[in-house]
Amino acid sequence: MSESPAPSRRDLLRAGLGALGATTLAPLAANAQPPRQPNVGRIGGLINQLGQQSQWKSPELRLVRRITQGLNEAEVARVRQIGYDAYLEEQLNAAALPDTDMATRLQNPMYTRVLGFTPKQLFEQWERGSNYFDSQLPYNLLTTERAVFSRRQLQERMFEFFADHLHVPSWERGLPVIHYERTIRPHLLGSFGALTRSGMRSTAMLQYLDQVWSTRFGINENYGRELMELHTVGWDGGYTQDDVVGVARMLTGWSMNADYEFEYKANNHDFGAKSAFGVSFPARAQAFSGTAGMDEGIAFGEMLIRHPSTKRFLASKLLRWFVRPDPSEAQIQAVVNAYGAEGDIKAMLRVVLSRENLLRAPAKLKRPFHYAVSTLRAIQATVRPVNDIRRDYLVLAYPAGGMRQPFLNWPTPDGFPDRAEFWAGLIVERWNEVQNNLVSDVDGPGRAVINLSLFSADGTVDGIVRAINTRIFGGEMSAALETEIRAVFRAGVNNTRVLTAVRLAISAPEFHFY
Repeated sequence: MSESPAPSRRDLLRAGLGALGATTLAPLAANAQPPRQPNVGRIGGLINQLGQQSQWKSPELRLVRRITQGLNEAEVARVRQIGYDAYLEEQLNAAALPDTDMATRLQNPMYTRVLGFTPKQLFEQWERGSNYFDSQLPYNLLTTERAVFSRRQLQERMFEFFADHLHVPSWERGLPVIHYERTIRPHLLGSFGALTRSGMRSTAMLQYLDQVWSTRFGINENYGRELMELHTVGWDGGYTQDDVVGVARMLTGWSMNADYEFEYKANNHDFGAKSAFGVSFPARAQAFSGTAGMDEGIAFGEMLIRHPSTKRFLASKLLRWFVRPDPSEAQIQAVVNAYGAEGDIKAMLRVVLSRENLLRAPAKLKRPFHYAVSTLRAIQATVRPVNDIRRDYLVLAYPAGGMRQPFLNWPTPDGFPDRAEFWAGLIVERWNEVQNNLVSDVDGPGRAVINLSLFSADGTVDGIVRAINTRIFGGEMSAALETEIRAVFRAGVNNTRVLTAVRLAISAPEFHFY
């Protein structure tokens, strides 16, 4: 292997993430408002709860926990009606699953406007400093609304997965809206090969990683490195620094035009002899127009899509996302066997999400976005329309940021961590958001309002406990938590105590896991 390269942009950004991690795992700052801590004696040892929840007996509910953004009454009823295999197939075939409520929500003028912007319009918003309110924040709201209300829940879990896999921070010069909506979203349950090809032509990605300025006059290695390390073969996929240089030369000329759409510029391509990772091209005469030379980058991408290391990298990553942090060699190989030539995502997910895998899977800690969305789903909160995006409280955006996961906005191209140890120190922030914003009876534009009558219809303690168990835990609440919830009503039942009981349930360790 050749001498180690100079630090990349990601290396430099990561140098600051140690501080972020330290902040993430630290107590609340001294000048912050003290948390209103729920009275749950067993919540402090959250990270020690990573073993399988013993009360989770139903294979069907284990499946719902893994492939949705959180249990709710409708999904529990559906899986019990049609069974494990049929429910999984229904979610895998998302395009055929009626989603009329979400279709209506998509007609929100704020959403139709942001989805209609061209790349040039988005970049111009960024240049004049208006993109946060004009496009970035509205798209964040739309993404969260889909996660909360869409029936196509596995599709939304895969959006979260691939938003990290092909990550571009949402503040990156306006273009990430196009990247997430048109590069990633069409391929969530399709072909990994098609997704990778789409990513190679994403102007948001190429601009973020400096590829648009990589020419025969001076190459930039950032995108070539991440194409291999993060998007295909993985950091241990077998490539060297010489390979990074070779692929960077192959990709010279992959750029964008004045409208910020993808354009290959032959005049900027390096036509000299080059090789990378087993792919070689002879020297050719310089072309000044057309697509001559683009075939090199295309051929290299096709090799990566079919490379054994890519199959293993994606298989391992899917298993860690849905099943466990330490998949076995047998589990990985079974998913690799389902990859096929193009990376059939549905075929791989059928293997990943087998009954055997999920019945043996340890519980996973929800990341903040997942936790916030699962809360709104479980309590069936009514989310009020936004009147003024600059002034209203935005429950579909702010709580995840308050818990240190501003969705689509991790500063480096590797995406948000999916490791329990990174997120486990955020209990204080989670308590604050549950108490103040997620499980709230405060009304107003952009807020989530709980309908307490869903939990207290018959006015009895037994009825309230039963409703919490059914609506929030699918009937699998632990006996210990039930005892704690009943203690809330020692002095009788009223709306304040019902609200406290629901907050207690959402704050309990067993709701932090899935």
